[in-house]
Amino acid sequence: MPDEVCGISVGADALRPLLPSGERLDAEPVDLGKGSSLCKVSVDKKLALYLKADLVPSDTDAAQVRKRELERYGNPATIDVGDQGRVADRGALAAAGCRHQGEDRKVIVEAHVPGDLPKDVPQRRESLSRFIGIYLPAVQKSLDCTG
Repeated sequence: MPDEVCGISVGADALRPLLPSGERLDAEPVDLGKGSSLCKVSVDKKLALYLKADLVPSDTDAAQVRKRELERYGNPATIDVGDQGRVADRGALAAAGCRHQGEDRKVIVEAHVPGDLPKDVPQRRESLSRFIGIYLPAVQKSLDCTG
């Protein structure tokens, strides 16, 4: 199990509970331009984790912008991560303000675990909360968006 995915250091312990067991893990980064990126993580060629990161204006309401996704992920609830954090049955979202190239900005990160729900949904939600809490500052650091 790697400590990073698509160049973002998250630690194997945070990543492991979100992925199925398998032989081969592949992470495919996709640069969407203008501060947006995707990371598709596959295990044995099957999509297992989808990560998204966006650098947006500081007044962006992350929970409102991603409201449909959060509802689709199932039972969204507020968590204490960043300035705005939400966890759902199949995904999590977090956002935090920062300074990027002298401007006030916001980083929004999202993690989505596709497929069927596990038997232990509360454990999945706990794992997603832990992961998004590690992923947000790691993405901020990679984008040089601090404070």
